[in-house]
Amino acid sequence: MKAKEIIRLMNSWAPSELIDKWDNTGFQIGNDEKEVKRILIALDLDEKVYDRALGGDFHMIISHHPIIFKPIASITTTTYKEKLLFNLIQKDIVVYNAHTNLDRADNGVNDELARLLEIKNPQVLELFEENDFGYGRVGDIEEKSLKDYLTLIKKRLNTDFLLVYGDMGRTVKRVALCGGSGSEFIYDAYKKDACIYITGDIKYHDAQYGTELGLTIVDAGHFHTEKIILPKIKEYLENNMEEDIYIEIWNEPSPSYSIY
Repeated sequence: MKAKEIIRLMNSWAPSELIDKWDNTGFQIGNDEKEVKRILIALDLDEKVYDRALGGDFHMIISHHPIIFKPIASITTTTYKEKLLFNLIQKDIVVYNAHTNLDRADNGVNDELARLLEIKNPQVLELFEENDFGYGRVGDIEEKSLKDYLTLIKKRLNTDFLLVYGDMGRTVKRVALCGGSGSEFIYDAYKKDACIYITGDIKYHDAQYGTELGLTIVDAGHFHTEKIILPKIKEYLENNMEEDIYIEIWNEPSPSYSIY
């Protein structure tokens, strides 16, 4: 199957018109006429992912975060990023990513996160140009104590810890969330009557602002709130490709970290 046919499939799920104005994502490296028999899926494309792609003879890498985000002036081997790009080009590995378009898309990052965290009939938290697409999701869950819900979050996201700001003694009924880095939508969560907001990359003053609004803020981590889309990409491609192509998921955070 040619790379352009796989890219077409991804674009039909996460169309380019949903890409945010500050984002740079899509088909970034390679020959779209290349025959692809093996695909590696990852959240980020770093040296470890490249090494796995090279060692496993993968023809294409699909990532969530773009490897080329800001304009680059050269491609040499003198810096980490340039060397990685140089090697990908030299080894003829096709690179495609779906970032904000997959965050906003139906059945994308935020819908999958809402499903895992048991939100019923989730609605878009922040609409994109007054249509049905947008960042984040909000909806109701079966009422339970916050501590019980935090246990569920840890289990469903397979993470050992959460950062929780605010009232720990409350019950939870209405939940807002945004995969990745979603501090800019704290006020949207408040406006949609959520009592808890789950996202990643929460800074001190963001947490302070949220608790002042009466929200309990849960920082579940950028990686853990977005890694959940990787199996869905694999499932989507396997269900829609006409050829039998091997697909593998790389599910390690970049950079790697330890709880110490």
